[in-house]
Amino acid sequence: MVNRLVASIATACAVVAAGSAFAQDLPKQSFKVVGTWSNLTNWQQNEQPFWAKTMPEASKGQITANIQSLSELGLKGTEIVRMVKLGLFDFAHGVAIYIAEDAIVEGVDIAGVAKTFDQARKMVDAYAPILNATFEKKYGARAMNYYIWPSQMFYCNSAIKGLADIKGKKVRVQGTSQGDLVEALGGTGVTIPFAEVVPALQRGTVDCGITGTMPAYKAGWHEVTSHVLTLPVGFSVSFTIASLNTWNKLDDKSKSFIDGAIKGQTDKWWQVIIDEDKEGLNCTTGTGPCSVGKTGKLIKVEPTAADSAILETAMKDVVLKRWAKRCGADAACISNWNATAGKVANLTAAP
Repeated sequence: MVNRLVASIATACAVVAAGSAFAQDLPKQSFKVVGTWSNLTNWQQNEQPFWAKTMPEASKGQITANIQSLSELGLKGTEIVRMVKLGLFDFAHGVAIYIAEDAIVEGVDIAGVAKTFDQARKMVDAYAPILNATFEKKYGARAMNYYIWPSQMFYCNSAIKGLADIKGKKVRVQGTSQGDLVEALGGTGVTIPFAEVVPALQRGTVDCGITGTMPAYKAGWHEVTSHVLTLPVGFSVSFTIASLNTWNKLDDKSKSFIDGAIKGQTDKWWQVIIDEDKEGLNCTTGTGPCSVGKTGKLIKVEPTAADSAILETAMKDVVLKRWAKRCGADAACISNWNATAGKVANLTAAP
């Protein structure tokens, strides 16, 4: 990942240098952009600075954007691709597993499949052509890049010792395959918008929730839960897309410039999240340095070999089979996944 980041920085510098040479030739244009949640790192360090500073500076002021977060707009995140298709945004950042009705998009982040950031990145890179075609065909969008969120873990408001204790609990999930995983563990998956999870945990509407390490801290989950099981069950892949209505109207120089600028950010955006992953746990549990605020006191439950085995069985016997079934009559949905992401994970999906 370090070598990849170095290459990314070199690419980004090359893009800026090349861009400076013809930035004055770009037409002056401004885009309407929606990003993710304003209190979380992807917005704070990646999305917002790129559109507000990096892009305008690289284009010598020719390309600017009106960028707003989901938080500012009062959106849940599940509406993004539909809004882009309707032409309400020129560019958008979203989370793949929030597109609940689409098994192909869901295939980039099936719960329990990827075990590490490195494996997740290889799976994303392998599966990207399938995703790109789906965004274009179904949603009238051009995929620009893919990036990541911190390790997704279980946070519970009562004592747990491992995955076996999820049985009988109501768990906030982000997508269909996470719901399948919770059901396979004997729990009940509940879909709640991210901004509403803290009160749901306080009221006992849910007993646990799944989210990333630093998002859990920044959203205050450590104030309404008591235990975190440090076994990743996913990494919540995000995307940047452009409305094809917007993209197809751009001249070739603008397309080349914007495409290079966004792709040049990809490795950096991944590394920003990887770097904060451990600190997120430090912040919620008080077990290490936390540079972003006062630490919490969550009990850090380390996974055992038995927990890893339970997760693997649930993923193979339930989650992956249900995902394959959701592919329905589209045989290519399964075969494409098996030849790309599945090959990386050494898995074969079948209904």
